[in-house]
Amino acid sequence: MNDHDPYGVTADGFVVKGIDRIVADQQTRARAMFGDDVDLTSGSPLRKILDAAAVHVHELWKSAEDQFYANFTTTAQGAALDLLGTDLGVPRRRLQAAGEVELTLTGVRPDQPRVLPPGTVVEREEPPRKSLRILAPVTLRAGEQPVRAGVRAVQRGPDGDLPPAQKLRIEPTWARTHLNLGPAAVSVTNPEAITGGELLEPDDVYRARLLGVPRTLWTQDALLARILDIPGVRDAAVFDPLGGVDAAGNRFNTFRFGERAFSGRRQTGSPYYFDVVVAVEPGWPWFREEGDIPAVHDAVTETVRQWRPVSIFPHVKPANEVDVGIRATLVIDAGHNPDAIRGQLIAALHAGVDRLRLGRAVLHSDVVLTARSTPGVVDVQNLRLRRQAPAFGGITHGGPLFGSAQELSVGENLRLAADEVARFALDSPLIDIQVSSQ
Repeated sequence: MNDHDPYGVTADGFVVKGIDRIVADQQTRARAMFGDDVDLTSGSPLRKILDAAAVHVHELWKSAEDQFYANFTTTAQGAALDLLGTDLGVPRRRLQAAGEVELTLTGVRPDQPRVLPPGTVVEREEPPRKSLRILAPVTLRAGEQPVRAGVRAVQRGPDGDLPPAQKLRIEPTWARTHLNLGPAAVSVTNPEAITGGELLEPDDVYRARLLGVPRTLWTQDALLARILDIPGVRDAAVFDPLGGVDAAGNRFNTFRFGERAFSGRRQTGSPYYFDVVVAVEPGWPWFREEGDIPAVHDAVTETVRQWRPVSIFPHVKPANEVDVGIRATLVIDAGHNPDAIRGQLIAALHAGVDRLRLGRAVLHSDVVLTARSTPGVVDVQNLRLRRQAPAFGGITHGGPLFGSAQELSVGENLRLAADEVARFALDSPLIDIQVSSQ
C-alpha cells in the first residue's frame, strides 16, 4: 500500500490500517516535528514510545472494523446480531433440550418386533408433563437389552430439560392414533439428564432467520415466514387461484377494500378464501385430538388469522405425503458388508429426501450420486424410483395420481404436485436394493 490507499469505510467495505503503516506514519510525523535527524533507531526512547502507541492505535482500527460490520445482518455476531434481531422483532430463540432414552419391549414373543417411527412422542408420567420426540426409527424386541434412542424436547428453553432416571411413557393419545402395539408394552426411561434448553441458537442459524424475515405486511412471503416459524411445520405453501394473497399477481397489494372485488370471478359481498398447505414434521399431531402436544392445524389457523387481511379466510390443509422408494442393484468392493452398505444408503436417502420441500421433485441424478458416494459402492445399476400414491386430500394442485404404487423408468425423475411432499421411510416396502460383490 501507499499513502494514497484508502483506509476505513470504502466502497469495498472497511479497510484496516496495518500496524506497519501506522508505525511508518508515526515516524513521518516525528521527523516533521523534531527534524530529519531525530533518533528513530530500534533502541531509542522515542522509537519505543511510538511502537507502543502503534499497537493501541491498531487495536482501535480493529474495533472500528467490528463496529462497522456489526451494522449488517450478514456480518454481525453475538450481541450485535441480537440488537439487529430486536430491531426486526425477532429475538434469538432457545434451543430444544436433547439426550437419550432407553426403551424396553414386553408382552410379546421375541419374534414379534415393534418399530417406533421417528417423531414418536414420549412424555413424563408425573406432572408437570414434558414431551419429547424420538429422532430416528427404533426396532424393539422382547427379551433383549434396552435400546437407546435420541430424543429432543418439544418445548424450547430450560422448561424442556429433564433430570435423569425419570419414569417416561409413550404418549397414550399419540400411540392410539399412530401405533398398533397390540398386547405389547413399551417402558421408557432416561439414564442421563435431558439438557441443552438453556442454550441459545448459534449465530449462523439466527442470522439465517433474520435474513428470511420479510419487510412487508399482508403478502405471501410475510404469511409464509410466520407459518414456517411454527413448531412442527416442515414446509408450507400458499395457493391463491384468484390472486388475492399472491403478491406476484399484483392484486393483493393494490386491492381497495369496499370498492371492488379481487377478480371478476368473486361475487361482491362474498368472502374470499385461499389455501394454505402444510407439511408436518414426524410426530406432530395435525388436530388436537391426535395428541397432547400442540396441534399444527390450530397453530397455523391462529397465526394466519393474525396475518390475513379483513374478509380473506384460509383453508388450512395437510400436505399429501408421498412415500418414495427405489429399486436398484449395487456393485460393491469385495470384503464389504452388504447389509451395512445397504443400511448406509437407506439412511442417506432418508435424510436427503426428507429435506425436500413441497412440490420438489426427487431427482434420479441425486439418488445416483448419493448411492455412488456411499463407501464401498463401485457402481449403481438399473436404479428406478418408486412412489406410493398419496392419501386422498381435500385439495389438489396439479393432479396427483391415486391408486397403486408406480415404478418409473431408469433415469426418470419422480415429480410431485405442488401440494405433495416426499417421504422416504426406512422400512418402506418400496425399497428393493440388491447388492453384489465385484
